[in-house]
Amino acid sequence: MEFDAHAADRLIAACRDAARTLQDQRGGRESASTAALTEFRGVFADCFRENVASERAARSELVHMLEDVARQVQDAKSAAEVEQRRLDDMTEWALASGWARAGGGFGVDVGPRPSTAETDRPVVSVETARQGLRVWASGSTAGASSADPDTLDSAVSTFRIHDDSDRASADKVSAAVSDFEEKCSWVHSDLHAVRGGLRRFLEDNHQDASRLSDIASTFRAAGGGGDVGQVTVSNGLLVLATAPMSLSGAALLSYLSSATEADVKALATMPGWKQALQGIEPSKIGTWWAGMNPRAGTVMGVPGFSRVQELLLAAAPSVFGALDGMPALARVRANQLNAPSVLRAAEKDLETARKLSEVGQSHHDPNRTKMLQNEVAYLKQVVAGEVQLYLYDRDRSRIVEMIGTPGSDTRHVITYVPGTFTGMDIFYEGGVQQVSTYLTSKVPGTVAFVYKDGRFPGEEDTAGGPNMARIGEANDEKLARTSGQQLASFEAGMRTDPYLNGAEQTGIGHSWGLANLTSSEVAGARYDKVVSLAGAGMLPDWKPQPTTEYSNLYYYDLLVQGQVVPNLITNKGLVWDGNNPIYRDEFEQHYYRGPDDDKINGAINTLEEGNILMENHNLIATNSEDNKQVLKDMRGIVAR
Repeated sequence: MEFDAHAADRLIAACRDAARTLQDQRGGRESASTAALTEFRGVFADCFRENVASERAARSELVHMLEDVARQVQDAKSAAEVEQRRLDDMTEWALASGWARAGGGFGVDVGPRPSTAETDRPVVSVETARQGLRVWASGSTAGASSADPDTLDSAVSTFRIHDDSDRASADKVSAAVSDFEEKCSWVHSDLHAVRGGLRRFLEDNHQDASRLSDIASTFRAAGGGGDVGQVTVSNGLLVLATAPMSLSGAALLSYLSSATEADVKALATMPGWKQALQGIEPSKIGTWWAGMNPRAGTVMGVPGFSRVQELLLAAAPSVFGALDGMPALARVRANQLNAPSVLRAAEKDLETARKLSEVGQSHHDPNRTKMLQNEVAYLKQVVAGEVQLYLYDRDRSRIVEMIGTPGSDTRHVITYVPGTFTGMDIFYEGGVQQVSTYLTSKVPGTVAFVYKDGRFPGEEDTAGGPNMARIGEANDEKLARTSGQQLASFEAGMRTDPYLNGAEQTGIGHSWGLANLTSSEVAGARYDKVVSLAGAGMLPDWKPQPTTEYSNLYYYDLLVQGQVVPNLITNKGLVWDGNNPIYRDEFEQHYYRGPDDDKINGAINTLEEGNILMENHNLIATNSEDNKQVLKDMRGIVAR
């Protein structure tokens, strides 16, 4: 017979102790809940009140369950004792009978044989405790709620202290149940509901404390607590604080359109709604933003934004500054508002780099120090409004600078993609903005986006300069496809801007930048014009679009030289397997002589000749006087 009385006693004691703990907490929890509800008003207060009642009922259910288990185990222990005595009596009678039959028990009174009927094996089992569903948000943003966050936090503190005690008691009960089931297999036991009931109770209570804490934090962020005491916020704000994903995209945008100043103050501290916002289609974002009446007035000297719009941009500048579907000017404003915090991070990194330099650290990189100096200077221009950032993420090497101002007179939009080795530092120094700056100044009604979304081929990881060991990435088909999809996504988001979506779209790609542009065509992007500046090549499945005008402008340079070198495996051109713009009839060809081409004599045999070819490759992407004919022709292509 498998029955360990000590295991049974441990389970009885654990259940009774847990029941006593739950009972003893009732008064303290009721008191804390009542205090929290004193100044709590609105639908979320109603939810809390219902949850308090559900918790009270669940607590009573669990107390009864634990007491019932203790009673059943006690009865099982008594039945086991009866069965054990019967077995002992049978053993004693059998021994005495055997002794008597062997003649060794002359005159021994063996007595009647004990009962052979086994004691009924007891059953220890309980049904699942009934526990009401705890609900915190209905998904509706209508109406408002008010509370004193201090009283809510006080209740949360009490709840969590109780939860810790309950968890310890539940762990003891769970361990005792396992021990009992292992060592008392004579009993038919089914105590799964005990573990499940306690676990559900703890999870629900944890959720109650967490949600109430979220609500308290939201009220406090909106300006409540301390001497202020009670504060009122919209229910939409509390939905975002407790269950942001329960709101549909339409409901979220509707709420944000009418958020109060107190709401927006709290929104700045909450992450959930920002994640939900990023999942909404760009076209819907654009329609929503336009519907907030941007001509309602100016805020803080910034024209074109209503008060709610400016408050939202200030509440989450890093989100709106990277949110596809937001108009370009709104994204630029968001990134300007975000620039001070990014500037502080850059200044901190620069300070660290300088300290490493001062102590002579072997792993210090002077090029990174220089890049950080340039970044600090660049971000100060962003703060001052002298540089317009459409996108900026320094940690992921993402930057899109906008040149020009979108408006009702915008006729041309340029997406300019620089080439291999492009790092963040060349943006800070103004190196890749030259062509776009020239064109926006010479072609009226032009807005340009100088684009870099992620690490480019050959970009050095920390200092932003060239990494020759990674030059092969410029010929990597997989990288081109991934980058093309990203650029196509940028184009779709940018063109939701009402000032930009009706304009002529021109893509200009220098070197690898053309591979990025044409790969975005493979991914679905469409341009009215594509201009190759010494463009590298195209994916094998790229096809020219019948409504797109293609042009290729180039000097005799290193890329041209590389394009005539055969791939020993495919016997095609080494660069993009020969699928280059200079060999495609769809491209209108424009060939130029470089300023030092007279020094090149046929085959490239000297370092000087190689340098001339490299200079020619870079020259075509500058506003140098030596490049004026290229610039003039580009101007004509964009304007025609």
